[in-house]
Amino acid sequence: MAKIAILVGAQPHVADRLCALRAEIAALKRLEADLMAEVHALGAGRHEGVAFAVTVAKVPGRESLDPKAAEAKLRELGVDGRWFSKHMKATAASTRVTVSAVKGE
Repeated sequence: MAKIAILVGAQPHVADRLCALRAEIAALKRLEADLMAEVHALGAGRHEGVAFAVTVAKVPGRESLDPKAAEAKLRELGVDGRWFSKHMKATAASTRVTVSAVKGE
């Protein structure tokens, strides 16, 4: 790891400040990922702390029509419902986490 010489009373170079900030952000993102894993492990529902609450909700996947396949087929005409069903794409289910402040009593 490179050492950064810091002069007393000197403003750090913008490159040093930017890289230091990116290092802090990376550390915070790792911490956030760890905390999100803990929140997901709590399961569905509202979970209150002292100042904040998180709500965990299971979100179903979704389906969408492949636009390129639809365009090609529509050009041919004669499309029926079975074709659209065959070309639907599904996304995986996911979990949504919402964070809010805990209201005082």
